[in-house]
Amino acid sequence: MKILQLVYESQGSPFGFGGAGVRAQEIYRRLSLHHEITLLYMKYPNAQNKKEGNLNHIFLGTESHNIVKSVIAYTLKASNFIKRQGHEFDVIIENFLPCMPFCSPLLTKTPVILQVQGIMKKHVFSKYKFIYAFPMYITEKFYPKIFNKFMFVSPVTQKQLLSEISKNNITVYLIPNGIDDRFLNAKPEEKNYILFFSRIDMYQKGIDILLKAFDKIAPRYPDLKLVLAGYELDKTEKLLKEYAPKYCQRIEYAGFKSGDEKISLLSGAKIIVLPSRYESQPISVIEAAACEKSVIVSNIPELKFVVDNGFGISFQTNSVNELEKKIEFMLNNDNIRKQMGLKGREFAKQFTWDKISSEYEKALYDAVSLNK
Repeated sequence: MKILQLVYESQGSPFGFGGAGVRAQEIYRRLSLHHEITLLYMKYPNAQNKKEGNLNHIFLGTESHNIVKSVIAYTLKASNFIKRQGHEFDVIIENFLPCMPFCSPLLTKTPVILQVQGIMKKHVFSKYKFIYAFPMYITEKFYPKIFNKFMFVSPVTQKQLLSEISKNNITVYLIPNGIDDRFLNAKPEEKNYILFFSRIDMYQKGIDILLKAFDKIAPRYPDLKLVLAGYELDKTEKLLKEYAPKYCQRIEYAGFKSGDEKISLLSGAKIIVLPSRYESQPISVIEAAACEKSVIVSNIPELKFVVDNGFGISFQTNSVNELEKKIEFMLNNDNIRKQMGLKGREFAKQFTWDKISSEYEKALYDAVSLNK
């Protein structure tokens, strides 16, 4: 097959590299052994097109440091690429971002799959200024209706989005995110730190809640540290000054980690905390489970799988006091942490990228066959 993927994120981009980028990187590295893959990324200063075997990396847009200009330029040029060259591909996968409506199904007869990581719904108004939030909210609500093929990473997101669509002739693929096999072989340790490993995004990831909870619990655990790791959408230094002024000297920002460094950081944590206000299916949570780590998450529907599969506990979203209590409970119960860690590794075994890539490939073949 000749496959075209529109993916905003690329490794090295100043605009971020998260779950959607990792998913594309891992899946297409495997599929490129048998298929021709073209990835359309958003351009950034000094980004260079490159070809690696059957994997073709193309950057479209403008070499601007301004995110708004870059998004507009990328959306227009990627849409034009689809209009001019979409017919050259067997299938097109469009990553859904409300700020980037490419209108792919209206520009080509090639089958297009809308791949949905997560949706913001009304959270968009709390995260962005109204001038940006309103058009994104409208796009998220109505844009998916022009598609008839969807791919979701989470059954929760699938239910939320499809509840807005009344079409009968739609095809849906549910293919979760995955992990590298090496996480399953990691030797768990317990150093004296709590770990947050995700994008440094104050509102979505609930980092303000975590910092406030740590500020309350820190006096009772004088040797305990909090480590934050991930791409900085929001600057950590600014967040520390605003939300954790008393104990900021015991909070570290480890930067963006991958490979062995990521495995080491996850394996050494005492507990993992993800206090998000909304989510998709975070890769870092599955990686933490693979490393035999217990996890504390907010009680949003998207993260319910953590509790349901026995490798973590939840707290009331936005509640600093309840998060503080749950952290203390986990810190004081070594055996519970260990048992949850063992359950987590068993759960994570079903999500290796090799298995996910095979399911993904079958979905693409199916989408192509339905169009004939």
